[in-house]
Amino acid sequence: MPWPEKLSSVAAFAVPGFALWLPSGYSYGAVLLLIGALCTLHRWPRKAPQTGVFTWWFAASLLCMAVIWIAQADPSEQLGRADRPIKYFLGAICLFYVTVFPPQAKALLTGLVVGCLGAGAIALWEVVGQGDARASGGTNAIQYGNLALCMAAMLALYGGALWSQLSRARRALGLLAVAAALNASVLSQSRGGWLALLLALPLALVWLYFHRRDMFRVIGFSMLTVVAVVVALNSGSMLKRFDIMEQEMHTYDQRGDAQSSVGQRLEHWRFAWSTVRERPLLGWGFKGYMEEKAKRVAAGQYGESIAEYKFVHHEFLDQWVKLGITGPLVLLLFYALPFAMFLPLKRRMHSYQRDVERGMHALALRLCGCCVPVLYVGFGLTQVFFAHNSGIMFYVFMLMLLWASLCRLEAQLNALPAPHPR
Repeated sequence: MPWPEKLSSVAAFAVPGFALWLPSGYSYGAVLLLIGALCTLHRWPRKAPQTGVFTWWFAASLLCMAVIWIAQADPSEQLGRADRPIKYFLGAICLFYVTVFPPQAKALLTGLVVGCLGAGAIALWEVVGQGDARASGGTNAIQYGNLALCMAAMLALYGGALWSQLSRARRALGLLAVAAALNASVLSQSRGGWLALLLALPLALVWLYFHRRDMFRVIGFSMLTVVAVVVALNSGSMLKRFDIMEQEMHTYDQRGDAQSSVGQRLEHWRFAWSTVRERPLLGWGFKGYMEEKAKRVAAGQYGESIAEYKFVHHEFLDQWVKLGITGPLVLLLFYALPFAMFLPLKRRMHSYQRDVERGMHALALRLCGCCVPVLYVGFGLTQVFFAHNSGIMFYVFMLMLLWASLCRLEAQLNALPAPHPR
């Protein structure tokens, strides 16, 4: 391979492989892509990506996200206001580079295995070895647990697609890695992640039932067994977290106590929904949102616990209350576009029979590309995940690497002769 493609493959390994091993580990692969894009600036702009219109749409969605984060930036952050938008701008540059010089799919798979094992090992060390209450990987426990869950789901789908081609040792290693990352999510005690899993797991099983019924029982049983084992090993802490959640909900409902984690979120949502209905089209802007919240809290209409927070703890409501209807529409496009890109429709997979191994890798990439936005929708129900560096970097760069790898594989498959009809 030319060196830019080798660099893309290293980045494809590094984004998931280092994501939770190292502080801001998901950024190492992104930096490699940016270096490659700058070093080949005289080459890739001359080559239109051979990946169809979806690459341009994805780049446009990245730029739209940059604009809406500029529009709702906190003026007091000064230069820090550019932190989130610049990631989307640079992501668009890296997208064009990586689609011209795409990585190998196996690099992504290896990175997912290493990343899942690392997440599980660090979580066990923190909780069992150091006695910490929650696994956090040296960062925020919620982001840590959510990304661990996302990688576990992606690896489960990838391994499921390749199941018939894997040796027993590789199957065992894959199941161990999935269980390790799921356990990291549980040890982080991020309840929003568990909610996201409830959204994603049924969709995966339904897809298997209708499209790979021959493997539905084996893969479905394996996935449910791993989840059951992880839950059984951590049943005490999980039940305790659910009891706390139930108690906090009851306290908020009875006394309006917004000091707890759940009560604060419910109070945020109540305030946001009230203000959204007053200005549904244009929104309040960041300054107007904070000023109106401070005024109503001072008047005793809402609890003081929400006054200092900049975000609503709900992705759609946060965009809507600040930017009006434009915010959630752009966010919806950002979630929905990967489905349009990756959805494994039959007409898209007509060439997969030409080479079974490559075809199954391509199918796995499509399933992973659909999995990421589903889980992010779940994460966003209780947190503004795109307000965090980890949420932006993993979503943007993981999806672009999946897309570039998929386009590389499908170009190779389309170049092969069609199988002789039987």
